[in-house]
Amino acid sequence: MSSSIKFPWALIKNLQLSRRNFAQNQCCGSKKSWGFILRKLAFEWSGYNKYGLYTHDVIDYNHPVVCEALRRLPIDMLDARNFRIIRALQLSFLKIHLPKEKWVTYEQDLEYRYLGPYMEEIKAEQAEINEFDCHNYSDSDSPAGKVK
Repeated sequence: MSSSIKFPWALIKNLQLSRRNFAQNQCCGSKKSWGFILRKLAFEWSGYNKYGLYTHDVIDYNHPVVCEALRRLPIDMLDARNFRIIRALQLSFLKIHLPKEKWVTYEQDLEYRYLGPYMEEIKAEQAEINEFDCHNYSDSDSPAGKVK
């Protein structure tokens, strides 16, 4: 048996985009470019925003860089992250979503990428270790492990 995926064409029709609008948006640098709209659409289809989660809440925490970034995160930000994750798990278990006014919007998600600075710092540290070819600093001692 083959299962077919139903594509929400009504949603695409509601975007009301034309080629003329695309050309105008590209030259003006507007936030309404095709790339912005597709990223926003993918964000909304992912569904985790309906549980009040941000993109950095669902990053794989087993990755050494993310693990170290979480270790360096201030305790209040870590507590807020843990609260959002626990609330999302509970809502998922109950098979309900947050009220629509409490959903995370794409714009809010773009503003609140809280792990970014920490991950960049860890990658820069690892690049510096690799640049100077520190042989007395093993990968197990490195805060982020081996980062490529």
